[in-house]
Amino acid sequence: MIVVSASRATERLGPVLGSMIATLPVSTGPIYVFLAIDHGPLFISDSARMGVVAVVATVGFVAMHALIAQRHGTFLSWLGAISAWFVVAYLMQLREWSFFEGCALFAITFVAGIWGLRRYVVDIKPPPLPRVRFDLALRSCLVAGVVIATTIASNALGPSTTGTLATYPVVFTSLVLILQPRCGGPFTSALLVNSLKGLIGFGAGLATIHLAAARMNSAAALLLALAVAVSWNYGLFRLRARPRQKVEHSLR
Repeated sequence: MIVVSASRATERLGPVLGSMIATLPVSTGPIYVFLAIDHGPLFISDSARMGVVAVVATVGFVAMHALIAQRHGTFLSWLGAISAWFVVAYLMQLREWSFFEGCALFAITFVAGIWGLRRYVVDIKPPPLPRVRFDLALRSCLVAGVVIATTIASNALGPSTTGTLATYPVVFTSLVLILQPRCGGPFTSALLVNSLKGLIGFGAGLATIHLAAARMNSAAALLLALAVAVSWNYGLFRLRARPRQKVEHSLR
């Protein structure tokens, strides 16, 4: 329900506002709730440390999609983006990252990604979107698959792999598969590239879980992380709205 509602709203609000919703922890958040129930605060703290590093793979997802979607269709765009995510996520697993190393990698990657992909941020209005019968089932299956895979990994492979799987871009994947056939590659890539700034708040939320879960109970840590992510996106929304308000005021 959370993922479907968020992605429905994302489709109708355009690249800017839609990106603010798409980068909220609508799929990762519930996963961490299950992990906290099964394993406790220390496990989710360690998972979140690796999650900060793993979000770098989502930048690879967005970048590859933006490059391919300008000239090719949905299948190739999706395949390239997913391949990039798995390759980067695998490479991140090859070493043990400290929390400060992970934060440094996160910061460098996002600065480079936002700067390097800025030419794909275009203001394109979405066309009217007819309802498609399969889309709700597709999104539900994506969420269920990630939750099941993450739960299995948490019992078999430990917090590092769990933290990586928990950051898989479920919402981004569903948006590519559902939006691109109807709205085109440039619109979809613009939405995803716009989302990079919002993902900074998502990474900050994971960092908050790592620091807070080791010092307080799981529920408090997760609520604090949610507040950080929401506050970041709300701040971005206010910054984007301020120039428009100034223009309207000057016109009056």
